[in-house]
Amino acid sequence: MKQETASDRKVVIEQAKRFSESMLWKAQREYFDKEGINAWVNQVPFYITSNPFIANVYMQVVFGLICDWVKQHPEAKNHPFYIMELGTGSGRFSYYFVKRLMDLLEYHGMSDIKICYVMSDFTKHNIQYWETHPALKPYVDKGIIDFALYDLETEKPITLIKQNIKLSPEVLVNPLTVFANYIFDTVTHDSFMVHEGKLYELLVSLSTEESNLDGIKPKDMEKVSVDHSVHEAKPNYYHDPHLDAVLDLYKKSLNDTSFLIPIGSIKAIRYLRKLSNDKLLIISTDKGYSSLASLENLGHPSIAFHGSFSMMVNFHTLSEYFKNSGGDAFLQTPRRGIKTSIFASGLKLKELPNTWLAIDKHIESFGPSDYFNLHRRISDSFNECELEALSSHMALTGWDPHMYMRLSQRFMTLLHDADSEAITFLADNMPKLAENYYYMPASDCVLFEIAVFFHAVKRYKEALEYYQKARPFVGEKFGLIYNTALCKHLVKDNKGALEDFKTALELDPSSDDTKEWIAFVEKEMAGG
Repeated sequence: MKQETASDRKVVIEQAKRFSESMLWKAQREYFDKEGINAWVNQVPFYITSNPFIANVYMQVVFGLICDWVKQHPEAKNHPFYIMELGTGSGRFSYYFVKRLMDLLEYHGMSDIKICYVMSDFTKHNIQYWETHPALKPYVDKGIIDFALYDLETEKPITLIKQNIKLSPEVLVNPLTVFANYIFDTVTHDSFMVHEGKLYELLVSLSTEESNLDGIKPKDMEKVSVDHSVHEAKPNYYHDPHLDAVLDLYKKSLNDTSFLIPIGSIKAIRYLRKLSNDKLLIISTDKGYSSLASLENLGHPSIAFHGSFSMMVNFHTLSEYFKNSGGDAFLQTPRRGIKTSIFASGLKLKELPNTWLAIDKHIESFGPSDYFNLHRRISDSFNECELEALSSHMALTGWDPHMYMRLSQRFMTLLHDADSEAITFLADNMPKLAENYYYMPASDCVLFEIAVFFHAVKRYKEALEYYQKARPFVGEKFGLIYNTALCKHLVKDNKGALEDFKTALELDPSSDDTKEWIAFVEKEMAGG
């Protein structure tokens, strides 16, 4: 029999706490504050809500709202439309959204509409990253993008860093639009259970091995065990009639199940409603439940750890809460995967025809969850796909650099036998791919892969253009300098080619190919 060591001994670090008051949430905040932008480098999943497709979906809804509001309130043109993103994180979604919205406003002759997109987060580290990002800078310089340090679980003033103004009912004259992507799943929840017609609160206890402790704090949250104890919930639990009505609905309608109440999100919503004169539109995409039926027969809530941790969002609760308090909500018909939901306060969605049309077309008919299901299928089987199918999928993605990086080797393999029409289609859309490049630390550079594409199809001038564009992001790497030298030689710039070949040789003195090219170009320049 193995004898238990002191380091293996389980230690209880928290006993029977209300879930929203657990130390887990403090650890969550500390993680994001410590990691900053690095949390999104191969740790916290975020692609699903940070791609050109979903940005276009949100843009269509917001554009519909702007058109409806200006038509119904012509004086709205005199005031900015504020759009605030909660828990912005990397900023990639922000860039895609703002770029598309400004392009569409210009296309429709609506450039006089004032837009202020507020990227917000509770940690200064992320704001420092956004402030120096080359993709965001043009919009920041024009006052279209601003930043705010905002903790969505505290009612503290929201001050725009660049303009130095506080968001208030006086400033937010037009409806405030709020984006909440993969954020409601990471802020506080309360946990409940319904059994035989009674409502119970699930209190959490945490334990871990002694070797996983630094003082009283766990070193690795994934090694923490979460246990639940059951206590009958008191009446009027929240002392909020709109939210207590939801608990009462679940008590009467659900049979034997557990569920979460996203109390941190509701606290943020209350505050944002006050700030916005109760004219608020929220668009949220996350994993979660969006119908009463989906809440049946669930076990105790599980916690998904991925650097940070996350929970399933109870979108049904948010929908009922808005409706109980005089607002409106749209929940997608059930389907597998992420859910995109719309919540409104002081607005009736069906009284906004352009907004409602965008919701129906871009969320209900074919939305982010549908897109991601197709994306996942292509990602899993791209080596079986022909060039035409991959090219069509790239068009569906909105020319997404992340997707192209996954497919680039397959594209290169298929180009050898491709006809001119297929090549022209790809070549004509490579600028769109380049415009969507949003640099992140430790990520591959799509500009380099675009250059490789043009190099492969013998369009050397365009290849050179993209090799040069990639240089600030890739750095002085042998492959880039060597390829640049090859293209310069092929466009008859032997002087430039020789300089680059010599630089490449300094980077890799063992490269025999580079030595041979230097000798060849020198001979050619000498007239040999």
